[in-house]
Amino acid sequence: MTAALSPVLHLERPAFWTETSDPEVWFRALDAVARAAQLAPQTGTPRTVAERCLVGIIAWRGAAGLFGAFRRGGLVRLPGVGLIACDAEDRWDLTDEAQALLRHWKNAPSHGLELLAAYLVRESPWLRLLLLRLQNQEWELKSWSEVRSGRGGLKAGRSILLRTHSEPEHWFEGLEQRAAARWLVRAQCESLSYAPEALLRKKGKDDLSLTPLTAPLLLLESVGWLTRTGQLALPSEIQADLAGKSTPAQVLAEITSGHADVRGFVAAEPVLRELLATFGVSPNGDAFARWMDALIDQAVQRGAIELLAAEPGQARHGRGLHADPASKLVRWVVHNEFNDAFQDAWSALETKRELAR
Repeated sequence: MTAALSPVLHLERPAFWTETSDPEVWFRALDAVARAAQLAPQTGTPRTVAERCLVGIIAWRGAAGLFGAFRRGGLVRLPGVGLIACDAEDRWDLTDEAQALLRHWKNAPSHGLELLAAYLVRESPWLRLLLLRLQNQEWELKSWSEVRSGRGGLKAGRSILLRTHSEPEHWFEGLEQRAAARWLVRAQCESLSYAPEALLRKKGKDDLSLTPLTAPLLLLESVGWLTRTGQLALPSEIQADLAGKSTPAQVLAEITSGHADVRGFVAAEPVLRELLATFGVSPNGDAFARWMDALIDQAVQRGAIELLAAEPGQARHGRGLHADPASKLVRWVVHNEFNDAFQDAWSALETKRELAR
């Protein structure tokens, strides 16, 4: 990876649950942070939040992976997958999608785990890197059946063969956008690099390692997306996202499902911003407003979106449909015709400058 352009998104070491067979500890941790945030604002660094809320639930090495991008010491850092996010006032809390995942897990644990697996494939730059290299046959899982039954985890050169891009400095080379495009857009960063301490070593005992990725691979196996012999078997929609071939209709339906509350309502602006981020665009406020209005007009006129209900929301829910504060939260159904509406509304973004901002 290079850091030639600025600003840079600094990726911290891969971090998932440390007891590799217990992904549900992340749900227990999310539940604890949600309860704590209801009692008092959770401010500070991810580590201070974890030390305040998660002692006795999960160690810091596992908790780090829950957190999203934040700015400290002049750097934009990404320690994890963004289930816990920081707002403009430096307060950490569960994202809407994390709340939805937690709710699904409490209602049906197996379904919650499958949704978590889908979320990680979509949101973890580290897991996306591994899956993309495996699919390109540049890396290879070897003796997965032994890895899954042991405690050593993935080891470069033994259980995972790095045929190309074998040095950590080159792991993400050529895959920065496919691995981390959503995060680059959200953090308004132009390139991906490691956090300064990620490559620090302690006499060969603290090398940057792929071993933590054992945990999400075991989760993929548990939901049937990785065979017992280490062959990927991703669902078509998950594979399409990884390959960058998802359609706008598929993406919007997926985002809507992930963010919906118990009644099926989502906040229109954040969901549509997420849709644009998926396709690598983060326009400024005026351009986004033009695009959002044009898109909704096109989609509703064509029947590409069925607007079932709308209601007021809070300030954090952004602008409503056509800036109507009574239509910040919406319940809708997305149809395939949305793909055409999405393409036709693209012109409302107008300039390359606005597309890139």
